[in-house]
Amino acid sequence: MDRNKIIYLYLRCRNQTATAAEQEDFRLMLADPKTEDVLHDFWNAYWPEDPFDDAYVEVARYEEIFEEISAKPKLRRSIRWPQIAAAAMVLLMAAAGWFYTRENIWKKTTAEAVAKNDIVPGGNKAYLTLANGKKITLTDAVNGTLASQSGVQITKAADGKLVYTALPQKSATAASAHNTIETPKGGQYQISLPDGSRVWLNTDSRLSYPVSFAAQRERTVELNGEAYFEVAKDKDHPFQVKSGGQVIRVLGTHFNINSYQDEEAVKTTLLEGAVEVLPLSGQLKSMVLKPGQQSVLTAAALQVKTVEVNDVVDWKNGEFIFDNEPLPGIMRKVARWYNIEVEYRNPQSRQNTFTGSVSKSDKIGSILKMLEKTSKLRFTVAGSKIIVD
Repeated sequence: MDRNKIIYLYLRCRNQTATAAEQEDFRLMLADPKTEDVLHDFWNAYWPEDPFDDAYVEVARYEEIFEEISAKPKLRRSIRWPQIAAAAMVLLMAAAGWFYTRENIWKKTTAEAVAKNDIVPGGNKAYLTLANGKKITLTDAVNGTLASQSGVQITKAADGKLVYTALPQKSATAASAHNTIETPKGGQYQISLPDGSRVWLNTDSRLSYPVSFAAQRERTVELNGEAYFEVAKDKDHPFQVKSGGQVIRVLGTHFNINSYQDEEAVKTTLLEGAVEVLPLSGQLKSMVLKPGQQSVLTAAALQVKTVEVNDVVDWKNGEFIFDNEPLPGIMRKVARWYNIEVEYRNPQSRQNTFTGSVSKSDKIGSILKMLEKTSKLRFTVAGSKIIVD
């Protein structure tokens, strides 16, 4: 008799995922005298090892009787297995029902606790620092003109975007003047640069750039964090991004850079056009990316791989998309967007991987529910902290 099949059917019945045919198959196996030895070993070796052994407290007396019977070798061949099997089946179904009830009660309690302490998602939040040091809270600023510098008008549009527009018949009198826009945790923002290039700045990120590119041979910006770029074409003035120990050079293209300091590598992903990745370390050679490719830069190497670009720019499109992604990577994204901290009570939980998607506009409870449904993890919301068990 196949011991593995018995264990498989047992687990299917216990988890209430067995089909009617599988339940009948398991019942017949339990009633078959030929399975006596396998069942005897299984009961004594496997059943007590079940991590949910507290489910069988109510049937302790039956286990005592079974052990008394099975402890007598001379009587083993005369054991009435159909009756034992029937009782075992009842036990199994009772245990499965207990598991189901226990799990649902816990999930209901967890859901209620999460709903009560749920954390709202981030939104359009950013701070703009002008060349003169003045700091503007863009979230609170009214729509319209915010400032005029170096022949450029800085405006907050009706849709909340920050727009730089060159004023007519004005010259850039301060070519070295720079502005900086930064998003806090739980914030994101979109900017239209003086050359018409568009930038989507992800949460907890900072972008520094010239107020005007008019007097510059190269359009150079500096990034800390993550941003998606749609660069206006200008072959006479190459666009470059300094970020995370590298320089990205382009003429006109769409690409994403992730250079968060708490990530293991700096990742540049190309969606359209072509870019050259130049590590600032003289020991690493530069590489040119093609659409659909991603460079991964560490202190030791620069590698290129093919990726699903929609998964990379999910944040720009208002989603979290996970494709077999480890839990720590997921929770880093969640922590930035919801401005929370994460505490791992069980180190083994870091080994879990997940596939799925959820809207960034949802409260944090939606993500936690998705993660719980596909794992045995438990998430507790404690103020601005998520505890993972």
